[in-house]
Amino acid sequence: MASGMRVRSKEELVDRLSEMSQPRKRELITLDQFVKHGREHEREIARRSAIVFSYAHWEGFVKDAAIAYVEYVAFRSPLFGTLTANFQAIVCRTYLTIASQATRRITPHLNVVHQFTNYHMSNVRIDSKAAIDTESNLNAEVFENICQTLGIDYSAHWSKYGHFIDDLVEQRCAIAHGELLRPQENYVQEVLDFVLQAISWFTTDVENAVLMNAYLRQP
Repeated sequence: MASGMRVRSKEELVDRLSEMSQPRKRELITLDQFVKHGREHEREIARRSAIVFSYAHWEGFVKDAAIAYVEYVAFRSPLFGTLTANFQAIVCRTYLTIASQATRRITPHLNVVHQFTNYHMSNVRIDSKAAIDTESNLNAEVFENICQTLGIDYSAHWSKYGHFIDDLVEQRCAIAHGELLRPQENYVQEVLDFVLQAISWFTTDVENAVLMNAYLRQP
């Protein structure tokens, strides 16, 4: 399935996640071989490259997988009242942003109230790309926000990797901005192993959310 196609079913979403993850994993595995078995000067370049590419695949996959999930929910055209609070917040975000800037005018605040009352049992439209923002860098705080947006429990599993994620962002930015860092091979190996695992973990999180209809309120 081409990546530009809309995600219309659970099966298509699972296929999309696989299509997005496999080339990223293959490239990381190839980099891992360069880090371990290249000539010494090649291995130094490979270590620096591995930090940059690992972060790129981490950010890219999280963003693409999150958008694909929101696309799936959007295609279902669910009723506003059936959605969980996180997806209701996505739908109301524009109204809430306008209302937060209005100190005297009541109309923006009424629009928020109307969304929750008059349109409670109306179908909603969701902009999947606007719903997900990796901001300037996908650090732990930004990733937690994406998890909350999707309804994925960050604290249960991901929170223990927060410092590692932030360190990866810091190292990647330093290299990308021209600093001649020479990361140690054991750290580079940790980064490669983490991103390979993290892609699989996040895939499982999204697949579970879809299979369990986690975007819908429980009766």
